[in-house]
Formats: sequence, structure tokens, C-alpha cells
Amino acid sequence: MKIIAVIPAHLASIRLKRKVLIKFKGLEMIEHVRRRAKLSTYLKEIYVATNSNLIEDLVIKNGGKVIKTKKIHRNGTSRCAEAANKIDCTHIIII
Repeated sequence: MKIIAVIPAHLASIRLKRKVLIKFKGLEMIEHVRRRAKLSTYLKEIYVATNSNLIEDLVIKNGGKVIKTKKIHRNGTSRCAEAANKIDCTHIIII
């Protein structure tokens, strides 16, 4: 069974703008989340689903994978649903 994780990320957070790019202990928050997901022995691949070129560049620079999504999403679930349609796998986990 191939299990894939999709992490939704965008810059337009309502309460804390650009929070996924805020550094904590030297790493951006999105990178902390991605690296924690990598610790799982069950996940075969991990993708960050985003419409942001800044997030895309950061994730790729750190060795991660990105699925570009549209800007129309109102929440992470719909962003992940768009990304899931672009992935060939049996199970997808939204983080």
C-alpha cells in the first residue's frame, strides 16, 4: 500500500499572516511540519500543496516535493483535494 501525505500551505493566514514562513529554532514552520512527517515509516512520499512561489522555493530548497494548486481555496482540505487529484496512490493523509 502506498500512503502519501499532503500538507496544505498558503501565505494568507487570517490570524497570523505568512505564518508558514515564520522561523522557529532556525527553520520555517512549514519545514518543521514537513520534517516531522518524514519521520513516519508509513509515508512513502510527502508533498506540500501550495499556490505560493515562496513556499514552493523553500520546500524544494530543503529537498521536499511540491504540488502547485490554485489560489481559489478557502481551506486546507479543498487545497489538498485538488492536490490529491494529481497524485496516483491508494491512500492520502492530510497533515
